[in-house]
Amino acid sequence: MNRLITRLRHLVVIPIIGMIVTMAVTFVWAIAKTVRLIDALLDGGWRSDLLMIDLLEVIDTHLIALVQLIVVVGLYELFIGQLDVPSWLKARSLEDLKKSIVDVLVVFIGVKGIERLVADQEPIDALTYTGAVAVLVVALTLFRLKPSRYEGAPGAAAVAENQQT
Repeated sequence: MNRLITRLRHLVVIPIIGMIVTMAVTFVWAIAKTVRLIDALLDGGWRSDLLMIDLLEVIDTHLIALVQLIVVVGLYELFIGQLDVPSWLKARSLEDLKKSIVDVLVVFIGVKGIERLVADQEPIDALTYTGAVAVLVVALTLFRLKPSRYEGAPGAAAVAENQQT
């Protein structure tokens, strides 16, 4: 049984390495967007409010990279071993990691909705798109608020405590 667990741990390293590479590329992408934003500001873009959309995209890309970092740390802690990280960064289950992803999706979709609202020439198109974004945000928020299967169940505290150790 211990050999099987050891082999599974070795297999889990593959997606963790893939996530680390993806996270690094996303951070580089965010830095490139930041440089492009600064260049646009220095070229007089600060006179236009449309550059606010670019600022939101830069922030959004950094958030996506940070969520990838949280997922990497969480996967490592869940499947391989404990890391010396703050308690807010510890994942107790895959559901915790999913909720982190949903949080960034809500922000990402919201940013895209604002972007479209500002950029669309036709008010009906902007309203339709923004309405669809609102429905998605509500659905994702409801998913986010759904209690995990451990919350409220008999012995839930013991299950959560066992997962932390």
